[in-house]
Parts: sequence; structure tokens; C-alpha cells
Amino acid sequence: MLSTNHFLIIVGIVSILNPQHLAVEAGWRPISPSWASSVIRRSPLAASSSKQTHGRHLQHSASSQLTSLFGVGNVDLAISGQRKRCLASIITASIRGGDSSDADDEIAQSQDNDNNVQLENSEKLDKKSKQKDTEDDNDDERYSRQMYALGARAHKLVRSTTAILDGPLGGKKKLDSIESSIEAVRIEGADGFDGLNTDQDSISNAKSESTSGRSETPSGLLYEISKNLALSGVGRIILVQDDEESSGTDDANAGYFDGSLDDLGAAYHRAALAEIGVNGITNQDKRVLDGDDEEEGNSDITEDEFDSLNDGAILLSEYIQRLNPGVQVDIISRTKLLHLLCSHDVDDVDDDGSDDGQEEDNIISLGTNPVVVCVDRSITSQLEMNDACRDCSSSKPRVVPFISVETAGVHAKLFCDFGPKFIVVDEDGETTRATLLDGVKEIPENNDADESSDDLYTVNCLEGERHDVSKGDVIEFQGEHSDDIMSGKAVFPKCQVVSVKSPRCFMVREWDGESANHSESKKSADSSSMSSLLEGKARSFSRVKLPKQISFSSLRDILQPTEDAITMSNCCDDDTLFAPSDLDKSFDPLRRRAVMTSMAAVDAFVRKYGRLPSRSPKSRGGANSDGSKPKRTDVERFQSLVRKMTKDEDYSPANQEQWDLLITQFAQTCRAKFTPVQAFSGALGAQEVLKAANGLYNPVRQFLLYDCDEVLQQHSEEETEDNNNGVDENSSSTTASSGQSYILGDALSNKLARSRLFLVGAGAIGCELLKNLAAMGAGTGISNTKRGCLILTDMDTIEKSNLSRQLLFRDHDVGEFKSVAARAAMLRFSPECRVEAHTSRVGEEEDGPFDDDFWSSGCSLVLNALDNVEARLFVDSQCVAHGLGLIDAGTLGPKGNVQVVVPHESESYGSSSDPPEPDIPVCTLKNFPYEISHTIQWARDLFDGYFHRRPRQANDHVDEMAQSTDLTYFGQVLIEKLGDDAAVDMAEELGEDLGPFPFIVGNTDSSDPEYVLAVKKVSLNWAIQQAHRLFFVAMDELLQKHPIDSVDDDGARFWSGARRVPKPLRFIPLDSEDDEVSAQQLIINERIAQFVRSAARLRMESFLPVDGDDTLSYIGSEEALIALDEQAKILYKKKKPKEILHNLSGGGSSDSDDTLSLLLDKLNGAKTGASFLPRLNLADFEKDDESNGHVAFVTATSNLRAMAYGIPPADAMETRRVAGRIVPAMITTTGLVSALSCLELVKLLKGVPLSVHRNAFVSLALPFFAFTAPMPAEEVWGVNDKTHTIWDRITVKGSSKSPTQTMTLRKFLKKIQKKAGCGEGVEISSISYGPFLIYANFLHSHDEELLEASLLDTVRDAVISEDDDDDEMSLFDEDAEGDGEKKTSVERLLTAEQKTLLSKLEKKRFIDFSVAVEDEETGEEFELPPIRLIKE
Repeated sequence: MLSTNHFLIIVGIVSILNPQHLAVEAGWRPISPSWASSVIRRSPLAASSSKQTHGRHLQHSASSQLTSLFGVGNVDLAISGQRKRCLASIITASIRGGDSSDADDEIAQSQDNDNNVQLENSEKLDKKSKQKDTEDDNDDERYSRQMYALGARAHKLVRSTTAILDGPLGGKKKLDSIESSIEAVRIEGADGFDGLNTDQDSISNAKSESTSGRSETPSGLLYEISKNLALSGVGRIILVQDDEESSGTDDANAGYFDGSLDDLGAAYHRAALAEIGVNGITNQDKRVLDGDDEEEGNSDITEDEFDSLNDGAILLSEYIQRLNPGVQVDIISRTKLLHLLCSHDVDDVDDDGSDDGQEEDNIISLGTNPVVVCVDRSITSQLEMNDACRDCSSSKPRVVPFISVETAGVHAKLFCDFGPKFIVVDEDGETTRATLLDGVKEIPENNDADESSDDLYTVNCLEGERHDVSKGDVIEFQGEHSDDIMSGKAVFPKCQVVSVKSPRCFMVREWDGESANHSESKKSADSSSMSSLLEGKARSFSRVKLPKQISFSSLRDILQPTEDAITMSNCCDDDTLFAPSDLDKSFDPLRRRAVMTSMAAVDAFVRKYGRLPSRSPKSRGGANSDGSKPKRTDVERFQSLVRKMTKDEDYSPANQEQWDLLITQFAQTCRAKFTPVQAFSGALGAQEVLKAANGLYNPVRQFLLYDCDEVLQQHSEEETEDNNNGVDENSSSTTASSGQSYILGDALSNKLARSRLFLVGAGAIGCELLKNLAAMGAGTGISNTKRGCLILTDMDTIEKSNLSRQLLFRDHDVGEFKSVAARAAMLRFSPECRVEAHTSRVGEEEDGPFDDDFWSSGCSLVLNALDNVEARLFVDSQCVAHGLGLIDAGTLGPKGNVQVVVPHESESYGSSSDPPEPDIPVCTLKNFPYEISHTIQWARDLFDGYFHRRPRQANDHVDEMAQSTDLTYFGQVLIEKLGDDAAVDMAEELGEDLGPFPFIVGNTDSSDPEYVLAVKKVSLNWAIQQAHRLFFVAMDELLQKHPIDSVDDDGARFWSGARRVPKPLRFIPLDSEDDEVSAQQLIINERIAQFVRSAARLRMESFLPVDGDDTLSYIGSEEALIALDEQAKILYKKKKPKEILHNLSGGGSSDSDDTLSLLLDKLNGAKTGASFLPRLNLADFEKDDESNGHVAFVTATSNLRAMAYGIPPADAMETRRVAGRIVPAMITTTGLVSALSCLELVKLLKGVPLSVHRNAFVSLALPFFAFTAPMPAEEVWGVNDKTHTIWDRITVKGSSKSPTQTMTLRKFLKKIQKKAGCGEGVEISSISYGPFLIYANFLHSHDEELLEASLLDTVRDAVISEDDDDDEMSLFDEDAEGDGEKKTSVERLLTAEQKTLLSKLEKKRFIDFSVAVEDEETGEEFELPPIRLIKE
């Protein structure tokens, strides 16, 4: 029966939404007040979020809820904010039992405004359409770093993906009927559930549901995956809610998760409530929370309207939208989802998400690219969901990719099923590398009896080159100028690698383009193309990436469960089903079987007892005092279930002890969640979703097991006893980091809470570390002697591109310091945490808060989250000097690494280093490029020269030239300082940059149209001249100097190997009578016009005022082409100007007078322009602002040069990456290495042996995981056959007779010899402080003045006496007041770096010196451990 209040609700809603929009169906079901209240409380949040997110998904969600409530379909919720408030007021009044007259008034008022609704909606649609382009641009900037890792194609597929997440959402539920039934039931301890009967089953279910109802904590793993997917930019996330009417699957899931022991879930829950709750919203930029009515503000929002945050699904959906406003979030029931999956109604929705009047089923469509993820769900639930994804009984058969992820204590399991015919487009995501080719030779027939009768060819790389191909790879060849670049047609056949002979040689055959089996190959290339390959016309080759089909099996097919039990024995022996995650553990069949069986046993335990097993005290054995049988512990019950699932042959008696240990540890920890394992699994799970969505990278096939049980193996008996005592099997109340304490013990958790951790960097890795540390309780402890704290520093500010991988930052944080914003965000995760935020840089030259006092006592452990090697090396040196532990992490796209430095045991970060990236030789950049990276770097250098160096050069000398009456002296100084050729070049540049000013009419004001037009004309002419010089004259001169048929000194062809013959490019007008304009020439004309446009624009901005309108410098294609047409006849004469030849060839007259005369001719124009005293604007290359034209110039310039040398061009995205040195980044890789870093942090605090620590090298693309123990510190042989490591120090202190402040160098030498044990015949050969030499025996052994000087004064003198190059010094040392008069010398001042070094030297508690000693008899030299001089 419906109450009066319910009837009023219906009437009110119908009147608001208009009856014609409601297609009322028969058989609508009654509703409960509690459920109606839950649904209704969602509306204010939906309205508030519409201002920040795509409103349509909230409308669909609300429509779905109303359909379920009233049994109606196709509800149109495109209503005004006023009507939404009216609806809310009706609902609130009805539920509270109050008067609804106010609501009636609002209904009347809203009906009066019906005519305005359509107009309002029309205006809003227009506004949204105008903002669409801006949103797309913001998307590009937000995801830019990820796009460099995935590529544009894969990223576009990610943006169209629907991720369906089924996991414990947390939140309170109304379970009045269940709670009332529980009151009548007496629930005993764990033993009350042993041997359940029918009544006990109902008790168990009631207790499980009541526990579920009380728990507010969601799954931290679910939040972690949601966060990773949201920041990765999936288009849509659907959250799966349990059904209102409990099912068998829901009951199994209810006991499968214990939120009270999920630290990460609790931290996320706190953060979400703090950010989304009433205070969080009202204080956040005063956002409008009531629909689209911007003028209303948020004054109408009350705390009651946010009660819906108790619904875990709504809380998570709102949090996702804070992470990324561009992600659409919906909520669906499990029954509805299963129905949609089975019906495969997944692609009937428009791209914009609109339903276009379709049925309700289509409104909640799963989209065109769905992926289902089960998180912390029972195996029963996983089987049900995987079966639905596999169901192909529909008229639209398709397999929806399915992923399940779960963690249990220190264990994790991942499963993937992407269907029987999944296509992997690119297995590794690596950019194919072009390898220079020496030649291809045909192998005579029957040369190798083992090979096929097909024609075989030998491919040899150029000397010094190494190929990257393997057997079965397909390669393609690139030629000289490549007509294929213009036409898009291949001129050489593709070949397949038959065998690899050496790193420089391999054998190939022609590839048919279909089969990898050579016996089925068919010749696809004509004989002429093969002949051109054999004739040496190909210059390089590269691998061709081919799609690969992979077959997956369903979970049911693998497990083959029966009605009575689910066992793992059917799959554990099949190695093809398990992806290795640890080279030590993954290939251990006993461990694999133990973990898989334990996972199944957990499912059976929950189905039998309605809860997870608990850590329990050991059974005392024997009978109780009253003679009754003792109760079994949960661990014993768990072991009993495992025995029922295993066979005798599953493990041998010899392995019984290891088997029992694995099972017992699993049983003791599986109830709780461990934050590092959850973060690790969340990264893996999210990455597999992306793989399923876009086919990029190799997916996991099909199980992946991970554990870190090594952290459990070092428990002392006291710790174990502490964990056992006071923990009730059925208790859900624990301490702050309860899950971690449950697994590792309170002692370690308290130690972490009281530690002072120094986190260097608050970028992507830093944010993930902060989140994990907050969940782990770091910085919250306090004792009599220790006070935990997190010290955070980062000097960078937040950019838009950071938002796709740095979870602590939001759009409104852009421009803020990362460390400051990160601190504020972390306090939402852990309000009790003490965080110190700094904006100082960490480095040798910095004089900030991180001095010796800080390193000595201010921190106890360091975590690196840096993006440069220099800072890493400095932090590493400080950790070695002060004996601190260090954990360093880094990522590169899908690859990541973690290195742990264990004090006094392992090598340091600086002990080994990667080989430096080879620099591009200058000659290659200037004249002989053969890769697109060469042309991009050349264009990047050209940008700096044209628009930064030259304007600065002009500004530096404009005053000198304007004040000089005769430029002769100016020219002479140029020649003396720079040399003839460089002086002439500089004079020409000054003439070009300052000479145009006399010809620019009007006032130097961007508001003067005459001035702007004059600047544009001058800039266009300049850009055309540069194009002529760079791409025609210079290349023509190079060919004249080295003709195509020329040879080098060794008699070999000059244009061979890495040298490509350039093709001079020039603009030819379409109406040219002398030259034919071919299709290829049209492309050249277009490329030259692009260069002229971009160069002229930046040139204009050098002249126009900085605060001018950017649109004034815009130059259209038509303007550039017209200017090129006008200049073509002047520029492209067969006889080139001598001065241009001189400038570009580098040659000139040897007569100094002729050089000076030529130089003065060029300076005359500059002199006239300098009299106007102009100031040119400097441009610093900015890669992230596409509107400034910087990347456009580099792209146009690079591709034009690439065309001249026959190099395939690059798009703007790739050019931006190379020119801006952008490092690809992904949130999944970041999350994974951060998880591993926190795991190593736990080990450092626990004090495990070095062999238990793990350095990690991972690739989520392959996937590949390599965990290795850190290398021990290298032992270095010293004097007297003693060894030392980098951690050893020899300490020298002053005395009362010879205090440190007055200690002489001679005294210091004697103390070193005594402390180091240097006997007779061993002499100190050198002493250094950093890069400064303090003492050398061959220089100073008889320098009495130095030996008797104060050691500290000597060090200070060394710091300030070091000669340095001052790049900012003027070319002139003379005063220009009179002709030829010399400038007076200026007293030399200390540089800023020297001042900083002196300041840091004074603050140091100690000074470390590098000392070398020499054996006078043998002449052998040894390095002593660093000598540490303690300052008083």
C-alpha cells in the first residue's frame, strides 16, 4: 500500500516533469520509505555536479532511479534548476512528514515559467557547443603525457571506454528489518558457526548483513582502480551496486570483505568526504550546486541534502568527478548489469551519450567499448559476472572483456579474460628504430640445406650499428629521397627475418603480408623493387609491428567448478595460464598451488561461515577445564578446508613444512588489506582495463599472482604474540592503521608513525607516495622522544598536464606550488598527519632549509620522487654521508624502476649509472641528418637562435651602436673577440634585426594599424629570405662542395652510409613559365608556406609590444603564398648573392681589411636602426602552449628539412615530445612503483636482511617484472690490505691544543696519517673538497705558507679562487665614452654560486674530504675512505 506521502511525491514529480513525458507502465511496484529517501537525496548532488561534469550522465542516473521507483520509462530530466529545487522540497517535505504548501507554491511558479524552459535549454546548448572546442583542447593538454605513452589512436579508444566496476562500495544502508531480526538472535563466538544448521544459517546471514550495513569503509582497491581509470581518461565509469533484494551472490560478497581492516579504503573514504562534504563544497570556489542556475549560488544547500553521501556509490561517483570532470559516472544494480551483458545491448547509445528517445535499457547502455572489473569479490561472483560477459546467445554476439582483481593480506590475484579472439595491435608500444643499412645481398640457391627453397637475402647493418630484430619479425626498408614519402607507396618489398646471424647481420625472405609461415609465402613485390634493394638504393630499415590474435579461456572453463566446491587443482599445473610476476616466486609450483588453493579456501570459508577467517591464538590442545572439546580456531578451520581441496600428490612430504607455512600465513593475514599490495594491484588492474580497451600492450594471460610474504618472515615471537592478543575473531574495531597492524604488528606500525620521512618531489610519484603513506599512518605517531612527520619539498607549480597522473591536484590548483597543494590534499586523507611543505630546491648550490642539521637529525629516511639525475645524485650523496636509507623510483611510459639503498650494506644510487644518451654530432645536425630527431633538434636550435639569442644580442648592443659615432672600433673588437667568420655572421644578424626599424612606419604601438602592417610586411620578407637560405642556398652549396658522384679520402662514395643526399627546395609559383609545377612541388610549396607563416609570426612578436593582441601576429596561408609569389622572381635567380654565399659557406677573404669592410657594410643598417633604441622581445620555447606557435615553427622547419633529406616527417605531437624533451608518463606505472617504494620502506623500518630487499624493474606493456636483491656495497682495497665501502668514514676532530677552527693543513695531514694507519713509505698525495683541490704533494709539499695556513681558510680560498666563465660578460673591456679609450677594470665580485657554497660551508657540522695516498716504494695509489673533519 502506498502512503499519502508517497502519493504526493508521485503527483509532485509528474506535475514538474510534465505528464506527456511519462510513459507509465502497468505493474509498477511499491517502494519503501527508506529506499525512496536514498534515491531522493541524490538529486542535490546530481544538480551540483552538473556544473562541473557532463550533466547527461547524472540525468540518465536519475532517470534510471525514477524508473525503478515508479515503473516509468524515458523520463525527461531536462528541467530547470528551479524545478529541481521544487522536486527536492516535495520529497523532503513528504519524508519528514511536514507541510508541502511551499512546494505547491513552487510548482505553480514553475508552471508559470514553462515557456522559458525551452529558451533556457537552448541557450545552454549553444553555450556548451561553443565550449566544446575549448574542452577538447583542455583534454589534449590534460592527457598530453599519457598520449606520448599510448599514442593518439589508443588514447582515443580509452576516451570511448566504459569501465564497469563491481566492488565493495561501503557506506551505510537501511537494514531495519535485518537489524530487528538480529536483536532477537543471540550471536555467539566463531565456534557458534561450526556445523551450521538451518537456523544457524539464518543467523550467519543476518550477522553478515548487519556487519555490511554498519561498515562505512569501501574497498581501497576499488577506489585505487577507479582513481587510475579516471585519471587515465576513460570516457565512462559505471559503478555496480548490490541489489535491494539480497541474492546468493550478494550474501557471498557481503562476508568476503572486511572494511574495518582496509586502511586504504578508510583513507580514501576520509578524503572523499572531506572534499565532497558540505564544508568541502561550500568552501571550494563557491561553486553553484543547484542545477544550472548560476545566479542562485549555494546558499540553499543544507546538510540534510548531503545525507546521500552515506551511499557509497554516490560518494565514489562524486569523488571520481573531482578527480576528472571529463569522466561520466553512472550507477547500476547488479541484476540490471547482468541483464545488459547477457542481452549485449552495449552499443545503442550515441557518441554524445544521448538516448534520443530510446527505451530505458538503451539509456543505461554500456557503450561501444565496455570492460567489466570485479574487485574484491568472491569467486562465485566472479564466475557469474564472467559468464555474463561471455554469454553469446544474443543476436549481437560479442565478448565483453572481463578482469577480476583481489587482495588478501600480502597476496594478490589478477585474472583476465578478453575473449577467444582478442587482437593485440602493439605488444610493447616501443617506437620502431631505423637502423642504417650497409647492404642487402642475395644468397645463392641451396646455400643452406636447412633453409627453404625461397630466395634468401643477407642484410648487413652499417658499421657501428646494431639491429633490434628477432626471428619472425617483419622489416621494411627506407630509401634515398623516397618517392614513397610523397606518394605513400612502398618502393621496396617488406621482408621477414628468417634467422639472426649476429648483432649486425641477419637473413630475410620476401613477406607475403599474410602469413608468418615461410612455406606459405608468396612474392608480393615486383622484380624491379627487389632489384632496387639489391642495388643499394635502400638506406635504412625498421621493424614493422603486426597485430597478433590471442585466445583467452573463461574462468569457468579454467576452474571447472562443481556444485559442491571450487578447486584450483585443474589449472595450477598449466604454466601458460600464469604470467610471471617474480622470477623467484612465480616459477615455484608449490607456492602457486598453495596461493591458488588458499584463494579458493577463502571463498569456501565465507560461504560456510559468512565471514573471513581471523588471526587466532594457537590452539592449546587437550580438553577444556570442564571436559568439553576445545573450540577450533579460524586458522585450523581454514587449514581443514584446504586439505579437502587438495590431493596427496599436490605436494610431497618433503615440502610439508613450506606448504603449511604458506597456508598458515595466508589464513592469518587474508582478512586484512595491505596498502602497498592494494596500490600494486590497483595499478595492474587499471592497466589491464586500458589494454582491453585499446589493444595496446600484451595483456596478462591469464592469472597473475603477487605476494610480499617476505615481510612476514621476520616476525619475532613477541610481535606475533602482540598480534594474537586482544584481537577478537569477530571484532571490527581496530586502531588507525588497523589492517597494517593486523598483518605486521603494532610495533612496526608505530615505528612508521613516529618516523620523520623526507619526500623529495610532489609530482606524480610523490602524490602516490603521499596517498599511500597517509593510509599507512605515517607522520601520525608521537612519543617522549620522537614525533612523526612528513617533510615534503617541490619547487614546481602545477600545470594542466599534471592532472592526468597526480591525484592530489584539481583544476583549481593549477598554478599553485605542488608541495603546498599536496599537503592540503594529504590532510584530507589523514587529518592527524603532520606535514611540513617546502618550496625549496634540493641541490649542492642551494642554500635552503636542508642543511647538515636537517640531514643529520631532521629526517630518518628519504624517498625520491624526482625527475632528473642531478638532484637524485645529490640526495644520494647526502644519504651516504649521513647514513640514511633511500628509496628512489622513476618511470618512463609503461616502464618503471625502484631502487632501495640500505645504509651500510648496499651500493648507493650513484654507484652505478646508465650510459648517457649519445649527443648528436654537430656535423650530423648541420649537414648530414638521417633521422627525424636530427631535424627536430636542428629546428629547435634554430628557434632559440632566431627568437631568443638574436633578440638578446640586439638588445645588448643597441646602446653601444647608437652612441658610437664610428663603427670601426666596434667592428675591430668583434673581429678580435670572435674571429673573422663569426664577426661577419654577428654583423649580418645585427643588420637583419635592427635594420628594418627605419622602414617601419607609425608609432611602436600595436593599436596603430599602419605599424602592424609594416611589421608584418618586414617579417614576411625576412621569413622568405630565411627559407631561401636554409633550404635552397645552403643545400645547393653543400652539393657543389660535395657532388653526388664524389668520393672521400679513402676512395669510398661520399654520399653513402649515414650521409643522405640533400635536395634543395624552392618555392615555384603556379604560373611559372620556366619550371613545371608537379604534384611533389605543390607539397614543397605548401611546406615552405607553413615555415614562412610560423617564422613570420614569431618575428612579428619580436617587434610588437608584449601586451599586444596575439591575433595581430596571425598570418594566413593566403598571405604567405602571395608574399612568396612576389619574392620568387627576386630570390630564385641562378646567380646567388655573394654575401649570402659568404654567410652560409663560412668562407671569406683572408684580408683583414676586406673583412672589416664587409662587416661595416652590414653594420651600417644596424647603426641606423639602433638610433631608434628598439627593444626586441625574447621568446623562450614553451612546449605546452599550442597557441604560441612555438611547436608549429619547429614542426614546419623540421619537416621541411626532413623532406629535403628524404626522411619521413613527424607530426606536431612527436615534434613536441622530442623538442620539449617530454617524458611519457602513465598513472598506472606511477602507482605501481609508488606501491613498491612503500613496500621497501616497510622493509627498511623492519630492518630485514639485504637479501630480502628488492630492486624492481617492471614493464606493464609486456608485462615483465624483475625483482632483484640490491648489490652489496663494493669493497675497495686501501692501505695495509684493508678494505672499505662508500659508507665508511675516518673522523678527525680538533683538540684543546689544536681546535678545528685554527687547525693547520700540516696538522690535518698528520692526523690523517695517524687515523688511516698510514705507515712509513705511504704519503698523502692529494686532498680535495668536492671539485676543489686543497693539497697536492707534487705542488705543495714544500709550500710552508700553505702548510701553516688554517685548513678552513684554505678551503674558503679554494672555493672563491676557482676561475669561472662569465657568459654574461660584454665583448668589450673598454669604456666607450671616447674613441678608443680603455674601460677601467672593475673589481671582480663573487658569483651567486660561490656565495651559496661559502654560506653552506659555514653552516656545515662537518666537512668530508677526498684523500688519496701513494705507496712511495711501488708508486701505487689508494683512495682512503672520506675523511670527515668535525667542526666545533
